[in-house]
Amino acid sequence: MLVSSLRVRKCLAACLSSQLTTNLKHSPLPIPPLLPRISLLRFLSVQPNEDSPAFSLLVESLGLPPEIARSVCRKLQGKISKNAGPVIIMLKNHGFSADQICAVVNRCPQALGLNPEKTLLPKLEFFGSKGLLGPDLAVFISSCPYILWRSLDRLIIPHFNFFRSILKSNEKTLRAVRRIAWAGSTVAPNIRYLLDNGVSESNVAGLLLYVPTVLYSSHSRLREAMQVSKEMGLDPRKSMFQNALLVVLGMSKSSWESKARVYRNWGWSEEELLSAFRKYPLCMAVSEDKINRVMSFFVDRMGWKPSLIAQHPILFSQSLEKKTIPRGSVLQFLLSEGLFEKHYSLTGFFTMNETAFMKRVAARYPEAAPRILAIYKGANEQTD
Repeated sequence: MLVSSLRVRKCLAACLSSQLTTNLKHSPLPIPPLLPRISLLRFLSVQPNEDSPAFSLLVESLGLPPEIARSVCRKLQGKISKNAGPVIIMLKNHGFSADQICAVVNRCPQALGLNPEKTLLPKLEFFGSKGLLGPDLAVFISSCPYILWRSLDRLIIPHFNFFRSILKSNEKTLRAVRRIAWAGSTVAPNIRYLLDNGVSESNVAGLLLYVPTVLYSSHSRLREAMQVSKEMGLDPRKSMFQNALLVVLGMSKSSWESKARVYRNWGWSEEELLSAFRKYPLCMAVSEDKINRVMSFFVDRMGWKPSLIAQHPILFSQSLEKKTIPRGSVLQFLLSEGLFEKHYSLTGFFTMNETAFMKRVAARYPEAAPRILAIYKGANEQTD
């Protein structure tokens, strides 16, 4: 199961001092952190002259708003191609709204220099042949305009076909292409490397669709992350491997060791730490503050042994205030009334989804259900 958030992500790189390095001997992570910063191309700052022919062409002839025209002039250093007018006309003829044209031109001003018939039109027709027509095509291109700057024959078509061989549908492939349009030349070799080294096709498909940042890494960094993840016992054929790659690539050695120290301070052994990571790698992606608060809740308030929490690291993934604490209040009530069955899973009580939790309460404890729901609601209100 893929991480919801798989929203989780992108830690800043940091160099370690030699003194710090000697203190990090327990960490399996390499130095430096594996995920590089991804910075956008910055253009020279050239103040546009609003009386210049370029600015006048963009505003008066092509109908761009003055603020967009200024931005484009800066990025192109005042040099506007003769193709600009025909390019904008072609986009309009393919259903692009004024706002969508502005988005394309502002984010990828080089598109104004494309040959409309020989370069732009074939790209629009290619994506149309894959199911993007009219408004859908305009939405797609305006959301990733850099793809217009890519070679159709050398990059777009080969990469589309390669990604489709993994994702099995045009719809999923277009979704992936939209997210990685600017990094396709890096992504494809990395995918081949993963497949050649035992990562399952389903894992690669998950990375393409949900966490493509893993695939932006340099080949050497990805290779190192693969080695680290395998050494920690992760199976590249299992779904958790993609989460392990995400965490390893996004964390510096110092950050890993700092979080590992927090877990050790709560009584986890080194083997328990690695076992927890293998079961749920994102337990190392949460903040140190959250680690402390979750451990404090289960150990100090609920009376659990730290080793029990190590066996169920998914407990670190959910909201402490909105889910864990309210359910803990309900569990304490059930235990005090002798209603909680011994065979019932404690961790399942905390991790089941909201709908299942409510149904289970109503079905198992019909007489106590009103009281339970009142406790649950009250605990939720106290943590808001």
